[in-house]
Amino acid sequence: MPRKATEAAATKKPAAKRTVTRRTKKVEATEPIVLVWEHVATRAYYIHLEQGGSPDENWLRAEQELIAV
Repeated sequence: MPRKATEAAATKKPAAKRTVTRRTKKVEATEPIVLVWEHVATRAYYIHLEQGGSPDENWLRAEQELIAV
């Protein structure tokens, strides 16, 4: 005797669920870089400890290094 449609549907295994990963676009940093006086002063101090030099040159170098990051 043939099975009824509801019995056949009940005995089938459920389909495996697929994992969906959505890709998102990387958002570019639109905020300007803000240098904080303490950060520049600290980096200039460490440059002075490592290599000496004039305070003005160390300050400018510290600003350039922090902007490059």
